[in-house]
Amino acid sequence: MKKGLLISAFTALAMMISVSSFAQEKATKDDYKKLAKQEKILNKDLQKKAIKDARKEAKKLTKEGFKTPVGKLPLDKQLENAWQKQAEMTPDGTPFWYIASSRAVGGNQSSAALQATNAAKIDLAGQIQTKVSQLIEAKVANDDMGQEEAASLSSVVGASKSVISATLGRVIPLVEVYRTLPNKNVEVMVTLGYSMEAANKAAINALRSELAKKSEDLAKELDKLGY
Repeated sequence: MKKGLLISAFTALAMMISVSSFAQEKATKDDYKKLAKQEKILNKDLQKKAIKDARKEAKKLTKEGFKTPVGKLPLDKQLENAWQKQAEMTPDGTPFWYIASSRAVGGNQSSAALQATNAAKIDLAGQIQTKVSQLIEAKVANDDMGQEEAASLSSVVGASKSVISATLGRVIPLVEVYRTLPNKNVEVMVTLGYSMEAANKAAINALRSELAKKSEDLAKELDKLGY
C-alpha cells in the first residue's frame, strides 16, 4: 500500500514538473513571439522614417546640383536603400550594417569617386576595428588571461586598421552621386555598406592570422569568440 502511494506521489510530481515545464516553454515562446512582433513593428516604423528622411535628403542634394552616374539607380532610390539599411537591426537591437559615407573633390569624376570610396573604406575599417576591439576587450576581461598575453592581443588589435582594410572585399556601394563645381572640378559623394556579422568575422580571422605569427595559443583565444 505504502509502495503504491509512493509511486503515485512520484507520478503526480513528475506530471506537475512536466506541466510546469510545458507552461514555462509555452510562456517563453509566447514572450518571444510578442517581442519579435514588437521588433517587427519597430523596424517597420524605422524603415518608414528612413524612407521619408531619405526623400528629403534627395531633394536637398538635387537642389545642390548632384546627379546620378550613368547606370546607377536614381538618387532618391539610392538614398532610400542606404537609409533603410542604416535602420536595419538584428533581433538583439544591434545594427545589421556598418555604413560609411565620404565626399571628395577631383579633377574628374573617376578620380573623385576613387578618393571618396577609399576614404569611406578607411571609415569602415575604423568602425570595424572599434567593434572588434570591444569584443576582444570583453573577452580579455571575462577570461583568465595572463597580463603578457592580454598585452600582445591588445597590441595587435590596436594596430589592426590596415589589416582590417585588406578584408573589405564584400563592401556594397549604396550611394554614388556627383556634381560639377564652378571651377570645373567634380565632387563625388559615396556611401558604402558592409554586413556587420560578415565584417567582424573577416576582421577577426585576419587578426587571428596575425596573432598566429606570434603565438598559436594566443590565436586560439580569438577562436573562443565564436567567429
